[in-house]
Amino acid sequence: MESTTRSKPRILFAGATTGQDFNSLKDVGELSVSNGKDGLEAAEVCWIDCLTTKPGQYEPLLRTALDEGKTLVLSHPDAHAHQHLSKLAGCRVDGESGALMVSRDLGASTPSSYVVTALAMPIDDPAAQQHSGSGGEAGEATNGKPSPVPLQARTPSSTPQDNGARHDWAALLESHGRRAGRALGGPGLIPPAGVMYGIRTLNQSYTRHLTNSDDWSAASGKSQTAEFDFVSSFYVYRENGKPSADYVVIRIQEATFNPSTFMVNVDNAKGFWQYHFETRCTNNRNVPLLSTSPGTTNGPGVGAQISLPVLVKSVQDGSCVPNHWSATHGPVGRSIEGWALLNQSSNGSGTGRWVYHHRDFWNSQNDPPDEFGRWWAMMYEGGYGGRVKTLTSLARAAFTVENICAWRFSASTISSNPNVTFTESLNYRHVAFANPKGTGRNHRIVWAWADRSASTTINLVTVTDIASPCR
Repeated sequence: MESTTRSKPRILFAGATTGQDFNSLKDVGELSVSNGKDGLEAAEVCWIDCLTTKPGQYEPLLRTALDEGKTLVLSHPDAHAHQHLSKLAGCRVDGESGALMVSRDLGASTPSSYVVTALAMPIDDPAAQQHSGSGGEAGEATNGKPSPVPLQARTPSSTPQDNGARHDWAALLESHGRRAGRALGGPGLIPPAGVMYGIRTLNQSYTRHLTNSDDWSAASGKSQTAEFDFVSSFYVYRENGKPSADYVVIRIQEATFNPSTFMVNVDNAKGFWQYHFETRCTNNRNVPLLSTSPGTTNGPGVGAQISLPVLVKSVQDGSCVPNHWSATHGPVGRSIEGWALLNQSSNGSGTGRWVYHHRDFWNSQNDPPDEFGRWWAMMYEGGYGGRVKTLTSLARAAFTVENICAWRFSASTISSNPNVTFTESLNYRHVAFANPKGTGRNHRIVWAWADRSASTTINLVTVTDIASPCR
């Protein structure tokens, strides 16, 4: 009898056994090698190294792996791999990815559901500035010229190697597996029997390394790791309860920001604090928004929710009947003590946008970092060289936000082109402060940010083209 404590997955590997992928997987799972589908039935993971696998082998491997509920890994995916995945799953992750992990939910309640985890390529991001303020009551700047602070963003659980990244594949497979079994949202988004719908979920993670500038000596030689990621589930419903079937898309996102470890945390200097998150989603068809949530608030908590009527055909008393069914979700409560939320969505442009910012005691919207020379004194207590104040606990803790937006794509829009590209964008900002004792010169602020985006193209017709009595 097979042991139930086995933790290493069985991996069927397609590609050259002399490549980097194969060597990195030797300690991850029980490896077997095949140039075809032989052995796939006994495997849990189908791994395709696209650098060394012939494109002609993609289609049968991808189709069989997804149909049998295996985890599919496309390492170094090329145009052929993206094309085949798009044809089978009805979605494509646009842009460069080091690897794609794909799973299909074979549950009876969701006949068309796929989860894709995209691993970002390593990117250098030099976006950082610093500014200093000095002594007098006016807090006049003594060094108004910004200078760069090195900033890097790397893929999760990775270290530099040969200008690439060495991934912790065991952790990444485990993380994907946890997410593959669920889409965001709840039972209120699952329609009655017969309704034509599907779900596509995109995961994206980033790790960012902050390194201090040479002249901010309080933290000399130290660095901080910050992590941020998002999971977005797209629920697509075919409104076939009317002659021309429109398509409604409800997108639910969880974005998590985690400063991980502080660079420095003493009386003379503190940072890097997280003080601003921004998340945005738009579509490429200029379709306006139907709904967004949560709304603007200065309160200690927020809740994301939606209730949206959809005109569908569903099974009632053995027949398919057109009716209005409401897709509902939430409210999902989130604490934002000491922070504020701005819903800056644009209904006309179809863009959902939310800005979370530090509010108490420092309001980073009213007193932005690049105006530090005006408001620097509020960050210190105890006189000119007083200690640096401590920001709210959420400024240095894992912080998860949830937001929702929805669109209706007309039948005429989709008949001309069923593919819609949704672009997710995250902006993550950090800040550090020091007093004259900490810098050896003056009061100083250093702030840094990272912008990341990922796009997925979803074929709305393919996603909802399921076996249903109410077609």
